[in-house]
Amino acid sequence: MLRTRLFLNLLPFVVILLAVGVYAIVLFSRITENVDTTVTGNYRSVLAVQRMKNALLRMQDGVSMAMEDSKGLGNALFEKNRTLFEQNLDTQLHNGKTRQEENLNRKLDNNYRLFRTAGTNILALNQPGEQRRLFQVNLVPGSEAMDSLLDQIQTLNHNAILATTQNVQNVTKHVTNLMIAGILVALIIASYACYQLARSILEPIQALTRATHEMGEGNLDQVVPVSAGDELGDLAQSFNKMAARLRAYRQTTAEKIVRLDRTMETTLASFPDPIFVLNRDANIELTNPAAVELARALNLKNELPERLREPARKALQWGEDFLPHSFKEAVSFRLNGQEKFFLPRVLAMRNEDYALFGVAVVLYDVTRFRLLDDAKTNLVATVSHEIKTPLTSVRMALHLLLERTVGPLTPGQHELLVAARDDSERLLRILNDLLDLTVLEQGNTDLRREKTSPAELIQNAADLARDSLRAKELKLECDIEPDLPAVLVDRQRIYHVFTNLIQNAIKYSPAGGEIVMQARRSDDQGVQFSVLDRGPGIPEDYHDRIFDRFFRVPGQTKTGAGLGLSIAREIVLAHGGRIGAKNRKKGGSEFHFVLAGADEEIAAMATAQEETVEEARIAKSERIENDGGVIKESESRIMGGG
Repeated sequence: MLRTRLFLNLLPFVVILLAVGVYAIVLFSRITENVDTTVTGNYRSVLAVQRMKNALLRMQDGVSMAMEDSKGLGNALFEKNRTLFEQNLDTQLHNGKTRQEENLNRKLDNNYRLFRTAGTNILALNQPGEQRRLFQVNLVPGSEAMDSLLDQIQTLNHNAILATTQNVQNVTKHVTNLMIAGILVALIIASYACYQLARSILEPIQALTRATHEMGEGNLDQVVPVSAGDELGDLAQSFNKMAARLRAYRQTTAEKIVRLDRTMETTLASFPDPIFVLNRDANIELTNPAAVELARALNLKNELPERLREPARKALQWGEDFLPHSFKEAVSFRLNGQEKFFLPRVLAMRNEDYALFGVAVVLYDVTRFRLLDDAKTNLVATVSHEIKTPLTSVRMALHLLLERTVGPLTPGQHELLVAARDDSERLLRILNDLLDLTVLEQGNTDLRREKTSPAELIQNAADLARDSLRAKELKLECDIEPDLPAVLVDRQRIYHVFTNLIQNAIKYSPAGGEIVMQARRSDDQGVQFSVLDRGPGIPEDYHDRIFDRFFRVPGQTKTGAGLGLSIAREIVLAHGGRIGAKNRKKGGSEFHFVLAGADEEIAAMATAQEETVEEARIAKSERIENDGGVIKESESRIMGGG
């Protein structure tokens, strides 16, 4: 088996390294023990000798102080250092390692006994002359003798430490040489083992590698020779079986791909709407007959229409679908003398690993729906306008009756007329909202935009809402971030947005609560205006429909036609902004809209104007080219008929 062959070839290498390693471990263990026993003991002796020398000097100083009329201090100093000297002397006497050091220790002990006796006798005398004589005769020579012995012991221990260090260096050098020799022998054995393994292992692996490379290039007719009965032989047999299965799979897959391609072409051909499929490089790879017909009518040369290139480019760049839901985003083309409207949808295509590999551009023909939507909008505008005229007369009549201009009223009559007046006023507001919404949806808004600071907009909107807030006993807080950029807005329209959002917050806030108006810098460096309340919030299921016309959350008891938020959305969209709503974590809801900074929006408007001029120029040149082609065709027909 391959495992056994590898083990037998590498076993000598491992044995040598193991033997050298075990020997080194044992030797280093002995070195450590020797160093700990010798160096540590010698170091202790050096410290003890140094302390005894210091104690000896202070004992002599204590005797001198006692002779100089400071007997109390001298006796204390002598006794203190006598104890310290004897402690270190005891350490040194038990730390002797050689015969020479033991002889010195005995001499030191004898001399110390004589020194201590002499010092004790001097301190016991009260005759200064006799004290000085004994000090010079007994104490000073004894001190010098002990100092000499201490120096010899210290020198002896220093030399022992140096000798131990040299011994360690010699042993280390010996171990290093042994390790180098073992490694060299191991390398020789390993080289020989590698040479033997190359013939029995590497050659079959190289053959398998070459066959794998050929399969990667698409050549599946590969057969690897089975040269042994070990794991390499099993691997070669498995490779040959895999190659055979791949050949069969390729045959089956090719047939499936052909069927799938035909099915996909048939499916795309059955779609009446144009479909363009683009690869990662934005090149068209697949189209259906409707897309081919559209490209022929627009004189396109394997490319998307101009107005669809930017959404397709963004989808390829960011991997996000472009899914418009409003007819305002429909593109129009003049085909066969008729105006056709298409709602484009750009869908990102991803593989199993969620990697983007292309996009599909689908153009839904919404011409009929666009006409129906225009008819519906015009109908709503016409009906609202026609109802508004008689409603004005009804309101006037109700006001005249309530002012008792035509005669007195009974309490019951007055109550009925007040109810009728309130309903007519509510109906008038609904009609006005419908007319405003119709105008906004048709894009006929004439915005008178001017540079305005966010703080001014917030403060003016707050002033307009004071009376409504006071009637419900609500507090209004303004939270404005400093250094916000100015925005380019139609003040009257934007105040209408603020009014609708604040009235919505007032409607759902509990009495005595608080409403907050905020102005913050948005993530895209614009300005985000928010209105926060402490109401019941918006159910998650209805977040996507809260700005739809006539929509009201089911179960609400508050009155309203459901047009205020729709009008606010249309006004914000007309300003090029965006609007949204979400629930607050601590309860209540937050309605917000974002507007671009004035400087950025002015630059964007200039760019858009340049692009519009360029598109008009291109369209004009294409129209001239088409007209020129028609004229040339007519001329050729006339010349042929002549």
